[in-house]
Amino acid sequence: MRLTIRGTGLALGLFFAVTFSLCILWGTLLPRLHARGVPILEGILPGFTWLTPGSILLGLVEVFLYGFYVALIFVPLFNYFEGGRPAEIEKSATRPSVGREAMAHH
Repeated sequence: MRLTIRGTGLALGLFFAVTFSLCILWGTLLPRLHARGVPILEGILPGFTWLTPGSILLGLVEVFLYGFYVALIFVPLFNYFEGGRPAEIEKSATRPSVGREAMAHH
Protein backbone atom coordinates (compact mmCIF):
# COMPACT_ATOMS: atom_id res chain seq x y z
CA MET A 1 0.00 0.00 0.00
CA ARG A 2 1.35 3.41 -0.94
CA LEU A 3 0.53 6.53 1.03
CA THR A 4 -0.13 9.92 -0.54
CA ILE A 5 1.14 13.20 0.86
CA ARG A 6 -2.28 14.79 0.34
CA GLY A 7 -4.26 12.10 2.18
CA THR A 8 -1.76 11.69 4.97
CA GLY A 9 -1.34 15.47 5.31
CA LEU A 10 -5.08 16.01 5.57
CA ALA A 11 -5.45 13.21 8.12
CA LEU A 12 -2.56 14.44 10.26
CA GLY A 13 -3.54 18.09 9.90
CA LEU A 14 -7.07 17.37 11.07
CA PHE A 15 -5.78 15.14 13.86
CA PHE A 16 -3.48 17.92 15.10
CA ALA A 17 -6.26 20.52 14.76
CA VAL A 18 -8.69 18.40 16.79
CA THR A 19 -5.99 17.75 19.39
CA PHE A 20 -5.18 21.48 19.57
CA SER A 21 -8.89 22.31 19.95
CA LEU A 22 -9.24 19.80 22.78
CA CYS A 23 -6.17 21.28 24.42
CA ILE A 24 -7.71 24.78 24.24
CA LEU A 25 -10.99 23.43 25.64
CA TRP A 26 -9.12 21.61 28.44
CA GLY A 27 -7.23 24.80 29.25
CA THR A 28 -10.40 26.86 29.54
CA LEU A 29 -12.14 24.28 31.73
CA LEU A 30 -9.17 23.68 34.06
CA PRO A 31 -6.96 26.77 33.78
CA ARG A 32 -4.88 26.16 36.91
CA LEU A 33 -4.03 22.62 35.89
CA HIS A 34 -3.30 23.62 32.31
CA ALA A 35 -1.17 26.66 33.19
CA ARG A 36 2.03 24.64 32.87
CA GLY A 37 1.16 23.70 29.26
CA VAL A 38 0.63 27.25 28.03
CA PRO A 39 4.36 28.05 27.67
CA ILE A 40 4.78 24.86 25.62
CA LEU A 41 2.07 25.91 23.16
CA GLU A 42 3.48 29.42 22.99
CA GLY A 43 6.94 27.97 22.38
CA ILE A 44 6.06 25.59 19.52
CA LEU A 45 3.49 27.82 17.80
CA PRO A 46 5.07 31.09 16.60
CA GLY A 47 2.83 34.08 17.30
CA PHE A 48 0.47 32.12 19.57
CA THR A 49 -0.58 33.77 22.83
CA TRP A 50 -3.03 32.12 25.20
CA LEU A 51 -6.71 32.62 24.54
CA THR A 52 -6.98 35.41 22.03
CA PRO A 53 -9.35 34.59 19.13
CA GLY A 54 -6.82 35.50 16.45
CA SER A 55 -4.17 33.46 18.20
CA ILE A 56 -6.41 30.41 18.42
CA LEU A 57 -7.10 30.66 14.67
CA LEU A 58 -3.37 31.08 14.03
CA GLY A 59 -2.67 28.02 16.20
CA LEU A 60 -5.19 25.94 14.24
CA VAL A 61 -3.55 26.93 10.95
CA GLU A 62 -0.08 26.21 12.31
CA VAL A 63 -0.88 22.76 13.69
CA PHE A 64 -2.65 21.86 10.43
CA LEU A 65 0.46 22.90 8.49
CA TYR A 66 2.62 20.89 10.91
CA GLY A 67 0.53 17.86 9.90
CA PHE A 68 1.40 18.47 6.25
CA TYR A 69 5.05 18.95 7.17
CA VAL A 70 5.10 15.55 8.88
CA ALA A 71 3.40 13.98 5.83
CA LEU A 72 5.86 15.66 3.48
CA ILE A 73 8.76 13.97 5.28
CA PHE A 74 7.10 10.70 6.37
CA VAL A 75 5.22 9.63 3.22
CA PRO A 76 8.19 9.46 0.82
CA LEU A 77 10.22 7.60 3.44
CA PHE A 78 7.40 5.13 4.09
CA ASN A 79 6.76 4.57 0.39
CA TYR A 80 10.47 4.10 -0.28
CA PHE A 81 10.95 1.48 2.40
CA GLU A 82 7.65 -0.32 1.82
CA GLY A 83 7.83 -0.12 -1.98
CA GLY A 84 11.27 -1.68 -2.12
CA ARG A 85 10.08 -5.17 -1.19
CA PRO A 86 8.45 -6.67 -4.31
CA ALA A 87 9.39 -10.24 -3.33
CA GLU A 88 7.14 -10.05 -0.27
CA ILE A 89 4.29 -8.69 -2.35
CA GLU A 90 4.58 -11.52 -4.87
CA LYS A 91 4.76 -14.16 -2.11
CA SER A 92 1.66 -12.87 -0.36
CA ALA A 93 -0.28 -12.69 -3.64
CA THR A 94 0.46 -16.32 -4.57
CA ARG A 95 0.16 -17.80 -1.08
CA PRO A 96 -3.42 -18.52 0.06
CA SER A 97 -4.44 -17.01 3.34
CA VAL A 98 -4.82 -19.13 6.46
CA GLY A 99 -8.57 -18.64 6.46
CA ARG A 100 -8.91 -19.94 2.90
CA GLU A 101 -6.79 -23.01 3.68
CA ALA A 102 -8.91 -23.82 6.72
CA MET A 103 -12.12 -23.42 4.73
CA ALA A 104 -10.80 -25.71 1.96
CA HIS A 105 -10.22 -28.55 4.41
CA HIS A 106 -13.79 -28.56 5.71
